Amino acid sequence: MEDVLKLARLLELFADRAAESLPPPPPEEVEGQEGAVDCPYWGVSWETAEPPGGLWALDSQTSVVEFEGASVIVATGALVGAGVALVPGLGARWLGLRFNFPWRDPPPDLGPSFYVVSEHAGVVFDSRVDLETVRDEVRSGVELALAKAWDRSGYLLVDGPIFRAAGAAERGGIAGAIYRGIMESRASALRGRAVGVVKRIERATYLAQCVGEGANDEVAARRLLDGRPGRVGPIAVTAAGLTKWVYYVGSPTARGIRVLRVEAMSPEVAEEAASWLPALAGADGVPIPISVADRIARRLNAGALKVLYGATRAEPTYSGYEVLARAFQEL
Repeated sequence: MEDVLKLARLLELFADRAAESLPPPPPEEVEGQEGAVDCPYWGVSWETAEPPGGLWALDSQTSVVEFEGASVIVATGALVGAGVALVPGLGARWLGLRFNFPWRDPPPDLGPSFYVVSEHAGVVFDSRVDLETVRDEVRSGVELALAKAWDRSGYLLVDGPIFRAAGAAERGGIAGAIYRGIMESRASALRGRAVGVVKRIERATYLAQCVGEGANDEVAARRLLDGRPGRVGPIAVTAAGLTKWVYYVGSPTARGIRVLRVEAMSPEVAEEAASWLPALAGADGVPIPISVADRIARRLNAGALKVLYGATRAEPTYSGYEVLARAFQEL
């Protein structure tokens, strides 16, 4: 935790510099649905299969704690399976620092654990770059470090999409450069038998467009699956020159099904994973290997935040206190 203690001291130095600029404008929306959808031969199947052996799972937890002069991004993660890998660890960067004022000096060298300069856009993270963009670069860096620790045996389940925020990648400016870099690096690292599992799909309408439903993807999938475990797909989603293949999976819970979106860079891997993913469901419908990685990542994150808060005299903002309070409930 030496890096966290260093960060605690830095926050005290930057506290009085927040007034050097007006607050940055609200960030542009980067979540939700983007990309062209192709669905020429989708179908519905209720056939399920047994999961293969040698499964791996990867999850990360990211917290953004705002202070007056700078905002802190803490990203932790876990890879579980035939072995275990954790961040902090692996020599990976996992702490982001975004200055809440224009940084006019040469980039500070804070050490190998810190993100201060974007590796995709080459700019210092300051008030020109919105916090959500910084968060996504730090989070993706942690997940890619964990993906490199996967020995390529079996399948790798990743909590979240293969790539996200494709619409942002098609914009100009700093955010566009960062998201294009994130997408390309994730697509390269998560080829083969890597499978993205998306738990929150209520804002997307990929499937709804294909089936002509006037609803979101979750509602459309529930209607097609008739409340039973199964799968709907495939759908091809293309953005910024990259294509991923998507299925919607009805994962069993104690009260019915939970709809998940399953993604891969090849249609064969997506279809195979969609056929056996329901067999991995826990009580909440989430695949158990991902739930295990999630719990580890959350506790690592909460522990780091507790050390940071206890070591610095800098005051978080109100939203910063809210983030800390939620994290401490994990301990």
